[in-house]
Amino acid sequence: MADPRSTRRQRVWRARFLLALLALLTTMAALGWWIGYRAADTAVTARPALWRISQGTREAYLFGTIHAVPRNARWLSPAIARAVERSDLLLLEVTNLESERRTRAIFEQLGRSPGLPAISARLDTADAARFAALERQYPGELRHLARYESWAAALLINAAASSSLALSADNAGEAVLSARFTQAGKPVEGLEAIAGQLGLFDTLPQSDQQRLLTQAVREAGDASDLYHALYTAWASGDVASLQRQFLEPFARAPNLWHVLVDARNRRWSTLIDQRLRARPGVIFIAVGAGHLIGAQSVQARLATLGWRIERLQ
Repeated sequence: MADPRSTRRQRVWRARFLLALLALLTTMAALGWWIGYRAADTAVTARPALWRISQGTREAYLFGTIHAVPRNARWLSPAIARAVERSDLLLLEVTNLESERRTRAIFEQLGRSPGLPAISARLDTADAARFAALERQYPGELRHLARYESWAAALLINAAASSSLALSADNAGEAVLSARFTQAGKPVEGLEAIAGQLGLFDTLPQSDQQRLLTQAVREAGDASDLYHALYTAWASGDVASLQRQFLEPFARAPNLWHVLVDARNRRWSTLIDQRLRARPGVIFIAVGAGHLIGAQSVQARLATLGWRIERLQ
């Protein structure tokens, strides 16, 4: 008989892998996989982490987002609001998130290929049975999934499993911040394009794509618990907890960590450093919370480039 503690540890690790992806993927929200909702301002219910970056007279703010939040979440605290008010430019992972049709077109172009095997043929017997149950549960969302490469199928499964959670992309960081800066007549720019973000997945080796697909199938039933754990840590600014949740699963997937997190952190920190030195004004930078944890985080890399990092919230 299996040790229940060992089984639970394995289940927790599997769960954390999807948890990590949920905090990294702007694309999942950009594709319109959550119902949009924007409510009137009420009392603040969350205080996620916020940092100030400075060197001499140059400064910026760094904020970690998750790309969909509960409909009633209010995370725009006084500290974040002041930082937004003082900033002259918003710098996001990607821009034009409101262009759902264009984003979906890019996803379809990159994610579909002819002659692919059925999803069940890409899985072992137990996981194929799990996928069959998911097809029955989400017939509309998972119809014709065999047309998609394994990375794209994994994202669609993750999205379907999250569709009942009553989350809002319109109430999350990218949309709220973009609206505030646009209404104030301030520019909004991106560190990368959606095509580039999706292209990272499209060029993954088949072994990594297979890992994404298998984990998506295994974790679909845990979507509610996974998201609750992610949101609780993020909303309380518990960076240590987020770090534990991210680093353990990605330690077993080193190439995914390199492609999806580490290489982008290195590239972004270089771009941020160059931008801060080249132009006047204060920049508000908002990227996925998974990029702001660990020894190779964006802010850690900026510190090695001579920037002072100060936690404000």
